[in-house]
This record gives sequence, structure tokens and C-alpha cells, in this order.
Amino acid sequence: MSCILLLLDQKRNQELLQEELSRDHEVRIAAEDADLEQRFDLLVVDGPALDRAWEQIQGRKTREQPLFLPVLLTTSRPDVKMITRHLWRSVDELIITPIERPELSARMQILLRARSLSLKLQERAGAAEKAAQTRDEIMAMVSHDLRNPLNLVLSNASLLLEAGSSLEPRQRERIEGIHRAVARMTRLTQDLLDVSRLESGHLDIRRRPVSPEFLIQSARAQHDQVTEAKSIRLLCEIEDGLPEVCADPDRMDQLFGNLIGNALKFAPQHGEIRIGAAAAGSSVRFSVADNGPGIEAEDQARIFERFWQARGSEGEGSGLGLAIAKTLVEAHGGRMGVGSAAGEGAEFWFEIPVAQAQGP
Repeated sequence: MSCILLLLDQKRNQELLQEELSRDHEVRIAAEDADLEQRFDLLVVDGPALDRAWEQIQGRKTREQPLFLPVLLTTSRPDVKMITRHLWRSVDELIITPIERPELSARMQILLRARSLSLKLQERAGAAEKAAQTRDEIMAMVSHDLRNPLNLVLSNASLLLEAGSSLEPRQRERIEGIHRAVARMTRLTQDLLDVSRLESGHLDIRRRPVSPEFLIQSARAQHDQVTEAKSIRLLCEIEDGLPEVCADPDRMDQLFGNLIGNALKFAPQHGEIRIGAAAAGSSVRFSVADNGPGIEAEDQARIFERFWQARGSEGEGSGLGLAIAKTLVEAHGGRMGVGSAAGEGAEFWFEIPVAQAQGP
């Protein structure tokens, strides 16, 4: 049952409204302005009371936001001019006395329906937030608890391969399959854990001044063997005289790793991947480009969504790499984008502020 609060200086109107509204609603009387702090769903106020207490009324409505707390003004036509300066701030509906019962009922139903919808939306938003929090907690817990057994299987598979000179070809093939599958599961659990930490703001990022050349050469060193094994050239294009950027080298390795790993999916055999860095105002723009098939225009709008994968790449990763990369860039105070045309490869770029421009 809705609760209606009456704040009326005209006692006769108060008595009439109380009698009329009590049939379908809980009605309370505001004996003084302080009673505006109690719980109610609709405030009915007259001109003199509004003129006297409009600051308290407006304050209460502001504190309720984003919930809608409706106010209905009952006033005689001559009084409307006197209180006009308060209407736009405090009043949601106005009814002229003498009050007609059908009009009163209709206006109140509209306001109470809006109030009810506002409460339901708040309830749903709270439930959605709680569900998201629970999901993230479960994701973090599962990802964390899976890492230890997966690392154990991965290390044992590696030992078997290193010491397996006596393995039969079929046995080696199966162990290599185990190694690849567990390595992929390990990357996925780490990605899930990173997503959870990034969303909760708990991912540790330790920024310091570091040269762009160091970051690119570090990324290249970690991927030389992989690109050579796939007959892909890995090229570096670094502009001379670039200033240091304020970045976490470990997270930048992770960021480049995600972008280079994505490029490896699409670069053709004997193709190339270019890693670059150039000045961009108070930032340095880094880029990772491939000469693969490119990205369709309609896909570019979704490329950074979690779990989304371009057509033809389903099953090749978790669909989290680019989402994590973008969030890491934003955590560094930068921005990220993609440029591509079908058949002309793709270039992912991101900008990191230079160390001097980062501020305290």
C-alpha cells in the first residue's frame, strides 16, 4: 500500500483529503516540516506550506535521487502566481481547488505509478549489481583455484617431453596435445582472473618512467621464436628521440603479448607483424599491425567486447585478450583503437602518456 504524506496549512482541505485518500492508501499527516524526513511515496502540499518548506522538500527529493519522489500541489488559482518560483524545483503535478475527485484520483495514480516504477528499477539495478559482483567473485575464485593444478599438469607434461627421448611417436604426440591443452586452459584462467581484477580495480599496476624502445624490444624478444616458427617476420618501427612513458613494464608485456598473439592468428604464412612507436602530442602511440585479411567494418565496433570473436577465429582463444588490452591501456591513462579495411590487414594502436605529462 502506498504511503501519502499530507503537508497542508489549510486544515479543512487536510481533513477532506485524509478522509478521501484513506480508503485506498496509508495517509500520514505532517504536523511540522521535520516530518518530511519520514518514509512516504507521495507528498501532497498546498501553496502556503510549499512557500514555507520548499527548501526542505527540494532537499528530500534530491536525497532520494535517482528514485523519483513525487510532489502534488493543491492550490487555488490566485495562489499559483505566488508560488511559481518554486514549481520547477519541487512540484511534479498541480491541481486547482476546488478539487474534483476524478481529477485527484487520476493525477495521483499517475504519480504513484511513476514512483512504483522507480522503485522497481532501483530494485532491479541492485539485483543486477549484486549478481555481477557474485559472478566476478566466483570467476576470481575459480580462476585462482584452477591455476595450481593446471600449472602442476603443465610442468609435468613439459618434463616428460624434455626427458622423453625413449617416447614412441604416438606417446609424444599425446603428451604434446596435453601440454597444448593445459597451456591454453592456463591462459584462459589467467585471463578470467585479470578481467575480474580489472573490473574490481584490484589489478596491481606499478607505473614508472620507461623508454618506448625498451618496451618494444622486450615484446619482440618474447615473440621472436613463435613468429619464426610460423615463418612470420616481426618488424620494429621506432621513431627516434621518443620520451619515456609512465608505464608498468610487466603489464605492457602482457598488453603487447595480447596484441601480437591476436596478430598471429590472422597474419598469413610468410607474412609480417609490425610493432611501432611514434610521438603523439603528450603521449606515445604504440601499434601492432599485421597484413592479414583485415576486420570488417561492422566487426570493428565489437572488437573490444569481452568473449566476442571475429568470424573465422572462433575457438582460437578466450575472446578476452583485446578486452583486457583495452582495459590495461585505460588503467595507464591512455586510449586504444583499431584501424582496418577488409583485405588490407589490421592495426591496433594505443597511446600512453609520457612521463612528464602524467603528473603526481
